[in-house]
This record gives sequence, C-alpha cells and structure tokens, in this order.
Amino acid sequence: MSLPNELLLNCVARLSRLYYPTLSLVCKSFGTLLASPELYKARSLLGLTEICLYVCIRCGSGRRWYTLCRKPDKIKILDDTNSKSKSSGYQLARVPVPDITTGPGADFGGLVAVGSSIYQIDKCGVSVLDCRSHTRREAPSFPVKLWVCSASVVDEKIYVAGRYRDGDGDGASLVNLFKVLDPQTQIWDFLPPNPLTANYDVYGTACIDGKLQVVTSSQVDLSYDSKQGRWDLLRSGMEKHSLPRYSYCVIENVWYSASYGDLRWYDYEVHEWKNLNGLDGLPLQKLGPFDRIGLAGYGGGKMMVFWKEEMPSGFFGSVRYHTKIWCAEISLERRSEGIWGKVEWFDPVLTSPMNFNLIKVLAPTL
Repeated sequence: MSLPNELLLNCVARLSRLYYPTLSLVCKSFGTLLASPELYKARSLLGLTEICLYVCIRCGSGRRWYTLCRKPDKIKILDDTNSKSKSSGYQLARVPVPDITTGPGADFGGLVAVGSSIYQIDKCGVSVLDCRSHTRREAPSFPVKLWVCSASVVDEKIYVAGRYRDGDGDGASLVNLFKVLDPQTQIWDFLPPNPLTANYDVYGTACIDGKLQVVTSSQVDLSYDSKQGRWDLLRSGMEKHSLPRYSYCVIENVWYSASYGDLRWYDYEVHEWKNLNGLDGLPLQKLGPFDRIGLAGYGGGKMMVFWKEEMPSGFFGSVRYHTKIWCAEISLERRSEGIWGKVEWFDPVLTSPMNFNLIKVLAPTL
C-alpha cells in the first residue's frame, strides 16, 4: 500500500476481472479500489473491457448473485496434479450485495444485461445491479404489474414483451403489452401495435440480426425492426413448447437451448432444432425436464453452460443433500454439416449445503 494511488490503480486496471474477487479479500482498501469509478475509467482508456459471467440463484425465498472468477493460487496448489483431469481453476464467488428477499423477484425472462448493469424486472418493480460497484438502485417501474415477461436488448435498449392481468375476478384476462426502456433517459415508451391480434403467450425473446424476435404460442412469431419502427410476421417453425422458457440463449444470431440434458441449436434453413454434436463426456444426460441449465455467450464463439447436481451426504441413516453447480466452456464451430461444439473444460464451481436453483446466467461487459 506504499505505492502511489495512481500507480496502484494503473496496475490493477490491467488485471482481468476474473481476479477481482480474490483481490478484494486482501484488505479493505483493495475492496474500495476495485469498486471505484476511476478503476473502470482507466480500464476503458486501456481498452481492457471484458465479458464477465453473473449467475442468479434462488435460495428459498431469496435470490443471490455469484460471479465466475479464478481460484486463489493456494487453492489451485491443492488440486491433484496427478489426476487425468486437472482443475480448470474457476469458481463462483458471492457478489457482495444484499439478498433480494421481498417480492416475487425477477425470474429468467425479467433478467437482462445492458453494458455493465443487470436489470431485474418483476411484478413489483425494476431494479438495477451495477456490476462495477456491486450496488443496487431502483429504476422506473413498468406501467402495469406484469404477470409474466421476457426482456431482451436491442441497440442498447431493453425491449419487454409482457402480459398483465386486466380486470378483476372471473372476468379478468391476460393482455399482451410491448414496451421499451432507454437506459440513458430512463423512460419507458410503447411500441407500435403488432399485426398479431389474437391472444397469445410469449415463450421467449432475443435479438436476431439487430431485430427483436418474439417466439409466441401462435402459428407465427414476431420480429420488430427498431430502425424502421415496423413489425413483421415470421414463420420460425419453433413449435409450441419447443423453446424451453428458462434454458436458452442467442450467440452470433443463433438460438441455443437445453432440454432433457441435450444442447440444441436452431437451423433456420430447415426450421428445426438440431442437437449440438461433439459434446462427448459432458454429464448432462442425468438431468430431467425440469432441471434448469444456464446458457450464456462468452465471446469468441464460446458458450458457457451451468447446471446443478444434488449429492447425498450423511451417515447412520441420516441422509442430507448438498448442492453443486457445474460449469462447462464450449467452443462453437460452424461446419458444412451444422454447428459442432468442443468441450474445453468442465468443473464444479460451487458447493453448498443448501438446496438452491439456477435462475439465469448473464454476461455484462465490464
């Protein structure tokens, strides 16, 4: 700490964010430095922004955030160097923000990353997690209480396809509503009416080729061009229930999903889902239809996959379960016969005596 602050700041700014959770344990001053705006200004000037992974987990009625980071060196030394499969050196570190224990909390569709922030949209309001300082603030609420929603980012704006309950009692009905939030102005705006007039459910949204694509329960899907302010109808071929609501992502304009332990990609040329080949040895086959698998793009044509495993423990007839979260890094390659994956590594990155569930994996840029 005898180093001048400017020199210390310049040194730390050159380190990968993967090491920040460990550095924050050195001393209180380091923790303050790592959350300072000056640090991220220096990183930006050096052109050292990077994609970081944040994992939202439900523990009972609360929600916790974790981030993928490198293990401290002394933990890596304890790894079995004679094993055939050495540790990847990654772990999930707890993000130092209070648990969300009030209200229903945002689910998969209500969580979206914009730049260095994660927006959390639920029935009770909208909050923002600043992934640089790890602080939370309130944002303008959605104009109505949403029954369900799916949010995606297009051109740095948040587009929300939601359904709200209109009316009371037996006469109430669910009504579709589309709105867009500009994070710069913090103002919600309506989208123009779309041509799909029948009542329908929204299974997912994503940014495809710079447009908002909405997968619906009807025979056609929707596409919104924000530059022209125009809706189009699409024949996607994604049949009802074929897109898991809680296990999908888009990487380089391709839909990827996970169901029954299988990873799939959507082929628009033939309008059908195809299995992602080349994943021999990845232990996902034991997962059931209701086990969530978290997917996220990691830049450079890579996909990160997270899943949980419940392990029995105990003795003398008293059996308890502890929970592991596993992570795998998969490189994606497009070949003449389709898209193939290569498993770079997979490891447990978190072990806990508590039972918890994955909600979503997000990839803000810091």
